[in-house]
Formats: sequence, structure tokens, C-alpha cells
Amino acid sequence: MGLNSSLNMAISGLRSTQVGLNIISQNVANADSPGYVRRSVSTVETQGGYTTSSNVQRLLDKIVQHQLWQESAGAAYTSTRADAMSKLDELFGAPGSATALDSVYNSFTSALQALEDDPSSYTNRSAVLDRANELANRLNGLSNGVQDLRRQAESGIASGVKQVNDLLDSLTSVNAKIVGSPNDASSASLRDQRDRIVADLSQYMDVRTSEDARGSLSIITTSGTQIFDGRPAVKFSFDQHESIGPESQWNADPAKRGVGTITMRSSSGGGAIDAIANRVFKSGEIAANIELRDKTLVQAQAQLDEIAAQMSSALSDREVAGTPVTAGAATGFQVDLTGLQAGNTVTLDYKVQPSGETRRFTFVRAESAASLPLPASASGDAGNTVVGIDFSGDVAAQIQAAVGTGFTVANTGTGISIVDDGAGNTRDVLGLTARPTATGLNGSAELPFFVDGGRNNAAYTGSYEGGSQAAGFAARIKLNPGLIADRSKLVQIDPTTPQGDGTRPSLLLDRLTQSQRNFTRATGVDGSTATSTGTISNFVQRVVSSTGQAVEAAQRLDEGQQVALATVQSRFQETAQVNVDQEMSMLIELQNAYAANARIISTVKEMMDMLMRV
Repeated sequence: MGLNSSLNMAISGLRSTQVGLNIISQNVANADSPGYVRRSVSTVETQGGYTTSSNVQRLLDKIVQHQLWQESAGAAYTSTRADAMSKLDELFGAPGSATALDSVYNSFTSALQALEDDPSSYTNRSAVLDRANELANRLNGLSNGVQDLRRQAESGIASGVKQVNDLLDSLTSVNAKIVGSPNDASSASLRDQRDRIVADLSQYMDVRTSEDARGSLSIITTSGTQIFDGRPAVKFSFDQHESIGPESQWNADPAKRGVGTITMRSSSGGGAIDAIANRVFKSGEIAANIELRDKTLVQAQAQLDEIAAQMSSALSDREVAGTPVTAGAATGFQVDLTGLQAGNTVTLDYKVQPSGETRRFTFVRAESAASLPLPASASGDAGNTVVGIDFSGDVAAQIQAAVGTGFTVANTGTGISIVDDGAGNTRDVLGLTARPTATGLNGSAELPFFVDGGRNNAAYTGSYEGGSQAAGFAARIKLNPGLIADRSKLVQIDPTTPQGDGTRPSLLLDRLTQSQRNFTRATGVDGSTATSTGTISNFVQRVVSSTGQAVEAAQRLDEGQQVALATVQSRFQETAQVNVDQEMSMLIELQNAYAANARIISTVKEMMDMLMRV
């Protein structure tokens, strides 16, 4: 080998070693820098042994990196839900604690128990009203707290959408630099920067990435929506609603929607797409806030509204049982509909033959066809068909159309009659019951103990006129001002009722603690989606306990997801994280190589000097 060849090889070796020393210096200096990926140098040699290039490579496992971004989205989702559920749990209070809903409710029923024992006691009457007022205020506060959490979720969605747009814009400029100079020495730093942006993006939504031969990045969501292809493929927008109440619900129809929705527009043109309706967000912080705002917290509000509505109805609704009627071989019942208010119901119970299965029709009074059909929240289940009836029209004809053949329905002046088809019938009429609401404090043991403060202190009837009265009723329920003005009405049904009569207090206590009532499936207590039956006391306890269980489940899920994220992070760092000891070991090797190449250069110089002197 000639001296020139030896000199060139030594010089190229020095250059390569210098690049390696610079990379080690960068690795050590950035050992604790978030998002920094360890680098190494790969050299390419010619057949003669010359080092022609030294390429800087980032040491990472791309498969694990993709898993890391997926788990990051999942962790952001579970963490956001767990935080919100913890706040909800704080609102409801621990079961049995002084401020818990079940404790406040039990204090009210205990006061009623004392009044039943001594109806004439002014102190007992005052205690009942005080505890009832506390219960109404507690429901008001819980409802407002739930809506505050929904507004926080709405704000979280708005913030998340803005961050996604900003991150996609930032990604555009970094990606362009990488594509423009793929072999530049700064490419590794640019790729680190790009990965950090994608990692931040994965906090808000679930992403999957791929890279083409030029190094340009492409991003799609797990729903298959492409959001980046060298530049933002879509632009997101969110029409945030500042005012959100119990009636504010998401709906694909903009005319019915009371909260914001995420609109997605293609950068290449085209119409707008509703990202929520198309389920673009399936994980990450934005998906969690959407679920909280539109499902979890809506269900919590429905539970509170159900408690308020059931309490009010239990204390104010009378049951008017139908009287038996016959028409030849046909048998059935007729019932008086006098006093039925908008939202009040008439129930037809019947038996299906030959199976013997019992079923029910529930007819809901509406004042006009404008209130029909009833909203989805009024729907029954397999055993109970709920139908709205326009009482400004022919009631019997509408009920006949709803029940179909096998029954005969007729108007009877102030009521209706329903009979089966006689011998060989396939459906037997078991009962016909009307449930009008008592709107005054006199005349019956039932009374409007609680009223709707948002509707001029009207009695709660379950009306659907101008929207469902049940929606948000927990925020509007209040103690009847008439009872505050005259405590004697807790006992006196009419002026002739003795001061010590326990009829009304006994009825109130029994309706709240003993009477079996049907609870709508919209509440979803214990994960059930069917109509349930039980006492109001038991339902309150179930709501409080189910909230605690839901919070515990959300926290367990978050803990498990955080463990999964930490596991993947550990696997990723095994390759990508800088090990200072390892770098120092390589530094010694490169220093030795540098010294060896320098010695060769020195030796070649000495030999060439000697040749020149010859």
C-alpha cells in the first residue's frame, strides 16, 4: 500500500471518527432531553477501504413507537374520564356522608316519619319543610354541578380542536424540511421534533403514521380518516356553546343541537363533515370529553331528573282505577279521565294468550298534535308501549289505532272504555288506570308537595308541551310555596280534617319509602337499559352507589392504561434512550481510533520527510 493511500485512509478515518465524537457529544448532552432519540453513525467504505460517507441514524423501534402513540391516546382518554368522574363523585358525596344525596333524602323521610307519629306538632311540620327544602336545594346544586362539568367538557373539546389544528400546521413546516434535505446532518433533530409533535397530537386523538420513500409523513386516525399527508388533509372547527343546560343535547340535526360539534373540512375542497356523527375521534382527550358531555354526564343528569320527577309524582298523582264493564262475551274496564293534565298517563294492562305474558300500554296526554310524537326519552321497553295521545282530538280513535285489533275502545263521556274481543280472544284486559295530578293543596291526600320553579311553580305532571318537563327538572324543583305559607296543609286535606290526623303524612311517607314505582331506562342505573321497578328510597341509594362504582371503574381503567403506557415507554426507551455509560465506552473506542489514525498520519509524514531528504 502506498504512502498516499495510507494517508488518505487515515484522513477519512479521522473525519469519520470526528463525526462519531460529535454524535456522542450530542447524545450525552441530550441524555435528559424529552423526545431526544439516541443517534449512531454508520460508515460506508469503498473497496479500497476508504470511508466515503458517515450517515447519522436514529436508534428506535418504529413498531414500538407506533404502539406508544396508541397507548398515549388511550391514557389521555382514561385520565380525562377518571378526572371528571372523580369530580362527579365529589358532587354526589360518599354514600352515607352528611352531604350525600341519600343522606339528605333519608333526613327528609325521617322527618316525615316523625310527623306521622305526631301530626299536630308544629316542630315536626317545620322539620319536614326544612328537610324537604334542603333536598330540593341539594338536587338543584347537583344538577348545576353536572352541567358545570359538561361545560368544562365543552371547553376541553374546543381547546383540543385548536391544539390539533396548531400541531398539524407545525408538522407541515418540519415535514417539509425533512423531505427537502433527507441526508442533511440536521435531519435527525428534525425527525425528533416531528415525533414530538406527533406524540403531542396523540394526546388529543388516536393516530397511525406511515412514511414514504422521501421521508414524508402521513397520518390517519383509527377510524380511517386521513388528517395529514405532507400537509394538513383536513381542517377542524368547533362551534363552542357557552351556555349549556340539561336540555342542551348533541344532535346530528343542527336545528335540534344544543351543544357544539366538530366540523371537518378537506383541505382540497368539498363539503363539511360532522366528525362527531362520523365517530372520527375514538380515543384521546377529545373523545373522552365528547363521551363525558354527551353520554356520561347526560346520564347523571337523567338520574337526578328521575329522582326529582318520581318524588313529585309520587306525592301528587292519584290513581283512578277503572271499573269493570261487559259487552256480551267481551269484558274490560272503563275509566274516568277527569283531571288528567298534560303529561299524565292512562295505563292498559293486558295478558297475551296463550302464553299468559302480561304487558302494558301507557297513553300520555298531549294537548295538541304539535307535541307529538313523544321524544325518544319517553319510549318504553318490550313490556310497555308508550304512546302520545292528542286530547284535543278523538281520544278513543287514537287509542284504538295504537292497540290494534283484539280490543274495542270507546269514548264514555268523561272517560273511555276498553274491552277485549270476547270468546277466543288473544288478549285479555287486566286493568285500566288513570293517573291525574293533584294541583291544589285541598281535596285529596295527594298534593303538589314539590313544584316546578322554572314553570311558575306549576305542579309536575310530566308534560311534553314545549319540551319535556322532566328534562332538567332537578335544577328547577322547589318546595311548594303554599306549604311554607301554611304548614297545616301537611296534615289538613280540607277544613274539616283534625289537626292530629295522620292520613296525609302516612300517605306521603308510604309513597316515598314503600310504594313500587317504574323508573325509566334513560337513567341507566347499574348499567341497565331497561325499565326498572322499586321504591324511590332504593332508587336514590342505587344512584349514589352506582356513581361511586362508575368512578371506581374509571379509576381502575385509568390505572391499567397507565401501566400499559409505562410498559411500552420502557420498551421504547430500551433502544431510544441515551445510556451515558454506553456512550462513554464508545467514546474511548473512538478516541483510540482517532489516536491510531493520527499516528498513521504522523508516521506517513515522517516517512515522506525522510524520502524528501534522500
